[in-house]
This record gives sequence, structure tokens and C-alpha cells, in this order.
Amino acid sequence: MTTIPVPTASPAAAGPSRARRKWWYLVPVLGLLAVAAAAAAYVNRATLFAGGGGPAAFKYYQVAAGEMQVKVHKDGELQSVNNTEIMCLVEGLSTIVQIVKEGATVSAGDVLVQLDSSAIRQKIEDTTLELQRAESDVATAKNAVDITRSQNDATLEAAGVDVELGKLAISQYLDGTFPQDLDAAKSTLKMAKIKLQNKEDDFKQIKDLFAKSFVNLADVKSAELDLETIRADVAKADGALTVLAKYTHPMTLAGKQSYLKQADQKFVRTRVENQNNLSKVEKALETAETAKKILDRRLARMNEQLEFCTIKAPQSGLVVYNNQNNRDSAGSIQEGTQVRERQVLLRLPDTSAMKAVVRINESQVIRLALGQRGVVRVTGLREPVGAAVTRISPVSDSSNRWMSPDTREYPVELTLDWTPPSLKPGIGSQVEVLVDSVPDALAVPLTAIYAAGADAFVFARGPDGQPTPKKVDVGVANETHVRLTGGLAAGDQVVLLQAGQGRELLEKAGITPRADDQPKARPPGGPAGKTGGGKGKRNAAPPAAVDKPAADAIKPTAAPGKPPAGKEAAGATPAAKETASAGT
Repeated sequence: MTTIPVPTASPAAAGPSRARRKWWYLVPVLGLLAVAAAAAAYVNRATLFAGGGGPAAFKYYQVAAGEMQVKVHKDGELQSVNNTEIMCLVEGLSTIVQIVKEGATVSAGDVLVQLDSSAIRQKIEDTTLELQRAESDVATAKNAVDITRSQNDATLEAAGVDVELGKLAISQYLDGTFPQDLDAAKSTLKMAKIKLQNKEDDFKQIKDLFAKSFVNLADVKSAELDLETIRADVAKADGALTVLAKYTHPMTLAGKQSYLKQADQKFVRTRVENQNNLSKVEKALETAETAKKILDRRLARMNEQLEFCTIKAPQSGLVVYNNQNNRDSAGSIQEGTQVRERQVLLRLPDTSAMKAVVRINESQVIRLALGQRGVVRVTGLREPVGAAVTRISPVSDSSNRWMSPDTREYPVELTLDWTPPSLKPGIGSQVEVLVDSVPDALAVPLTAIYAAGADAFVFARGPDGQPTPKKVDVGVANETHVRLTGGLAAGDQVVLLQAGQGRELLEKAGITPRADDQPKARPPGGPAGKTGGGKGKRNAAPPAAVDKPAADAIKPTAAPGKPPAGKEAAGATPAAKETASAGT
């Protein structure tokens, strides 16, 4: 054995660089050790197949019938069944001014979070001034409505009086004034005619007396003048009667009727104008009242927002920050962080009832059902706790989609049968759910199966003690074993393959896996066409031949907390993606 000296650093080379140089000095040593280990493995492997291929060159496993359990294993964390979420109800963005420490125990009514309220207080002051102006506008509009109604009543009443006066004037004229004037004109004409008759008689007598020389000529002339005067009066009275009946009466009546018609039109017009004026001021009042109501609601909402700036605990509990979905420290819940409306800031979990929350891969979640029993192993507790599946999310969790876009996981909750004391949310847990149990199953370890194209082989001990390839039918699988549905019987012994042994044994038996081998049928135990390949390869055919044991081809789901394998080998069943314990 060759000893390789390892140089040591001088005492002067203190500090971080000293440790760094130590590791660099060890690199050649580690490289030589790796080469030596590889050489030893090669020599050991060559030894297994050397020596005439005797029984001691292989490790065998005896097939036996027994119960095979298929279980789902996954890491998760504990959460409380009943959570009281404390969220920000302030509109827009707000800044945390003060927040209670995480992990503190609070009582109902204690202040949990204090948000910055300076901007809201400024808005309240501005809105209060606007509200006072709006109240003044409402009072002015109400006065305008009262004044307009009073003016409308006065103008409408005046218009109504004009209508009544017009009607009375017509009645007065037709029933009083005109008949009187007509009678007076007729009487005047009649009296003038009587006087004319008398004067004619007097003039005739004077003429007779003048003929008898009882009167002189002057008396005749005077009597003749009086007669002509009376004749003129008769003509005048007759003309006045004609003018009254033919002209004055129609003109006076038409004027009074026109006045009445205009009074009626003015009354209607006044009523319409009054209604328009009243509607205008009432609309102004309604607008002012609406503006005041809007400001009232705005002020009430701002006062409510001001109250929301102080968040108090609705109940007693343990304070837990909601930092699960924050990827950087700038968005974590702490003093000075800006938060948005409806954002959950804190949780007050009820630790009297707890549940385990895990995220199950899409290939496994189809086997879960509500009510299935499971076991939860809580970090720090020696004894496992029974649990039942109480919720399976109908949609996948996309919170980590940016890290692994091809992985789809569904949140699953299992409620603990009982809650051990002193548990806190966030404690790690390992969940184990029994999804299938096959009695009297012939199962072999995964390392005993070799997949070549669509076929699966095992290498059974022959009569001469040498391994002989046998094609087998595989069923469901768990993390250690796979069920055989045909090709072997209880008591047979199969080789536990090492890397590369399966291909060499097939070639030794004269069976050469072809590169164009394609799967002819999917084994039972899961949905067809599912592979663990990348994006766009969910229905892609598996490789034709695999130069590795089926322990690598029929892989169960990756260890809890790790993403599943990238591709399935040929012949692997979907059930082989599940993790479980097996008993055979």
C-alpha cells in the first residue's frame, strides 16, 4: 500500500484561506482513492463471473408468497385544523409600523399589527372639509326650493286672477254694459223722434198762425230752426244706435274675449314655467344631497379604514407569521414591509387539533381517497400517531411551478386522531398511507427484475445451479419489491442483480435486447401512458432496452422531499412510482 504524504499548512497561514488550501491539497488524494475503489470494484465484479460461474458467484433470493402492502410515503409539516387568519383590510398598500413577535402568545383584544395611518388621516381631514361644504350646498338648495315654491304660488295665483277678471269682464259687458248702452241709444232715438213729431206739429201751427197774421216771420224762422235741430238729433241718435250695434259691441266683446284667452294662456304658461323652475332647484337639491351622501359614505369608509390600521386579536392563540409564499426577505412579514389588501399577515392556530399537510405527486394521488388510514411520524416524537385522509385538493399546487414546471403535486391533509401536547405548526412530519394490500402475493426485490423493451426478466437458479433468464409478468410495486403475476412459482430462487449483470446474463443465454423493441402493453396497476418524462413526453414510449437492473427501471417515487425521477424505464408499472413498505 502506497502512502501519499499530505502537505500541511504553515501556522502563519491562519484564517479562511488556510482551510480552503487544506481542501485543495486533499483533491489529488481523493482522486487516487476513487480510482483505487473503481479498480477494486472491477476486480470484484470480474471475480463474480469468474471461477466457472459457480453458485457462490451470485446472490439469490427465494420467492415466497405473502402479504404485500403498497404505501405512500411523503414528508410534510403539521398545521392546525382550525386557523384564524389575520389579514390586512386596508385598501391599497400599507406599511407595517409595529407587529407582535412571532411565537408570542396573545389574548383576545391584544394589538397584533399597527399599520401606517397617516395618509388615511389626511384623507379624513380633506373629506371632512368637503362634507361641510356639501352640507352648506344642501341648505342653500333647500332654501332655493322653498323660495321657488313661494314664487310659483304667487305668479300662478296672479295668472288665475287675470283669467277670472277676463271672464267677469265679458259677463259684465254682455249682461250689463251693452244692454244698458243699447237701451239708452234706443231711448234717445225714440225721444228724438217724439220731439221731432212735436216740433213738426208746432211748426205747422205757427205757419197757420203766420198765415192769419197772428205771428210774425221771426217766429216762423225760429220754429223752423227748432225743427231742423230736432231732426239732426234724431239722425244723431239713429247713427249712435247703429254704431253701437254694428261696431262698438263686436269690438268691445272681441277685446274682452282676447284678454280672457291671453289670460288663460298665461295661466298655463305660468304653471309650466313654475314646474320647470321648481324641477331645476329640486334637481340641484337632489345633486347636493347625493354629493353629501357620497362624502358621508367616503368618510365612514375612511374611518373604518382607520380602524383597520389597528389589528387586534379576535381570540387567544399563538402568533405565526404568514411567510410561506415569500421568496425573498423584502416581502417577509416584518416592521417596514408593505402589505396589500386581503393579504394574510398572521395566523392564530388552534393547536388542540392538528393535521399533517403533504404534497403528493400526480402519479400517487389517484390512489388516495377520503377516509384512508395513515400513520404520521412527528419529528421529536418517538411514537407515531394515527391519522385519516380528510382532504385531497382538486387542483395541483403551483407555488413551486417555477422551480419544477413538469412536476404536479396535490396538497393532501390528514387529521391526527389525537394531538400530542406541545406541538406547534410547521413541525416536520413523515406521512405513511396504506393504499393497497395484496394477500398471497409472489414478490421479489426490485433488484431481481431486468427490463428489456416491453419484457421483464428474472434470472432463476437452474438445475445446474446457473442463472437462467425467465420472462415474468409484473404487477404493483412498492419501494422495495414488485409483485409477479406470472412466470415464477413460490420456492424459486432469483439472482439479485448488480449493475450490468442483467444484460450480460441475457447475452450469455443468447437473448439480445433489440434497439427497436417497443412496449406492447402496459403492466397492470396504474393508468396507461404515464411516464415521468419531461414536458411534452407524458405519453412517450419507454426506451427499447435498458442496460440496468429493474431496480433502476421500476423505480418507486423519489425519497420524500425530492422530485421524482425524470423517466421510467420500459416495463415499469405506474404503481412502481409509489413508496411503501412490503411484507412477503
